[in-house]
Amino acid sequence: MPLCAFDDNYFMMGVTPVENMFIQNYLPRAAGDYVRVYLYGLMQCHHPDSDMTPERMAHLLDLSEETVLSAFAYWERQGIVRRVSDRPPQFQYLNIAMTLGDESPMEKAVYRHRDFNNSLQQIFGTRLLHPADFETACEWVEELHLPEEVVLVMAQAEVEKRGRSVRFSQLGKTALSWAEQKITTRQAALELIARDGAASRVASRVLKQFNTRRSPTLDEIELSRKWLEDWGLDEDAIVRACGETTKAQNPTFKYLDKILERNRGARSRSDMDQRLHDEQTARDAVKALREALGQPMTTPTPDELASYRNYLAAGFEPAAIQRMAAAIGRERPGHYGMDTLDSKMADMLEKGLLTDDALKAYLDRQAELRAQALKVFELCDYRSNVTAASTVQMEAWLDMADYALILYAAERARGTKLPLQYISKLLREWKKADISTVEAARAAQPSVAAAPAARVNPALPYTQRAYTIEEANDVFSDPSQYEEAKPNEAQ
Repeated sequence: MPLCAFDDNYFMMGVTPVENMFIQNYLPRAAGDYVRVYLYGLMQCHHPDSDMTPERMAHLLDLSEETVLSAFAYWERQGIVRRVSDRPPQFQYLNIAMTLGDESPMEKAVYRHRDFNNSLQQIFGTRLLHPADFETACEWVEELHLPEEVVLVMAQAEVEKRGRSVRFSQLGKTALSWAEQKITTRQAALELIARDGAASRVASRVLKQFNTRRSPTLDEIELSRKWLEDWGLDEDAIVRACGETTKAQNPTFKYLDKILERNRGARSRSDMDQRLHDEQTARDAVKALREALGQPMTTPTPDELASYRNYLAAGFEPAAIQRMAAAIGRERPGHYGMDTLDSKMADMLEKGLLTDDALKAYLDRQAELRAQALKVFELCDYRSNVTAASTVQMEAWLDMADYALILYAAERARGTKLPLQYISKLLREWKKADISTVEAARAAQPSVAAAPAARVNPALPYTQRAYTIEEANDVFSDPSQYEEAKPNEAQ
């Protein structure tokens, strides 16, 4: 027992000295429960109790043991308490004036930004930050050159968005992004948060539509920012477009990005509804066109969809486009593709045939001209396919004479070397002579150059032998009576 000691009850009537520096510099910023723990521990320094433990102190102060330990850890970070043992927990109170005047290397490393650390801890509330967390935050200040006030604004925003359990590794990614964007003032930080706040909200809503329960990544937030700011999309319009991703087995932000790229500028949900409806209509229309052309039924390409939209923009009726594709497909199923349709539609645009009725009349007329040209070819023995040039030629003949007179000219041209040219020659001469009927043409035949007689092969006019039915039958033999000799019978 020491030579001198206080009576066991002395401390009840004694005093515990508290440094004014503590009251001035530390008490105002500390949590009330932390101040209670510090003061009670300070009293224990002056009047030790060998049975005192964190658990007992918590009971006496009507606090939880966790709060007591958190309080001592807080004062340790402030540099005025030193932990000397973990099992059992033991702490030493330091003279505040001495700690400010001569910091140890550890204190300089951990507490070089005391006010900053204190403010950072307040942001996280009851979550106790570790020295490594403060070290990481100080690295953002010293190595990334982010001002302390910017880091605090960032931390506050991340805690509000992700909760107090957010990892410092996640905060580090945000800090790096801010440093790359050169966010060096509090105002710039607040403006960035305002922008990213909307982007983060959109990204979270998209994840909810995907039935994914997690926080959005920085990349997802950046995509959302692009949709909102660069493409001018409305937030509700973006969420509406998520419904289109159900066509994918695993919907992703990348897949949604492609959908939104095709619908830039949607200012509202109803606007997006209309755009998506038009897009589906275009896809269905292109599929119908491919079917009419006899092409394989594949997903329409962006170029095909663009071509269809161009048809509509030019003023074509959808039914007119489909009619032209069907006409091309009937000509040679599966042989012609969308490029041929493009060429035909360009011709129709030049002719001003934009409506279904106008195009039908044109196609019917072309079919009639082809049938007439085919008849002319047969009569003049011109062995060639009827082409588009043939219908043009037929129209030119009809401008000179009626169809009956053209057919008579075809008969006259039979056997000539150039029957089509000869028909044109006859029609021009008849028109010049004001001959408009077949009867008039026949009557004027001597005055009009006649078709030269067909040359006859001199080897052909010989006397033909006449056969009876019996003799004709003897000319042909039954081939089955001549069987091929087998190898062993050929000896």
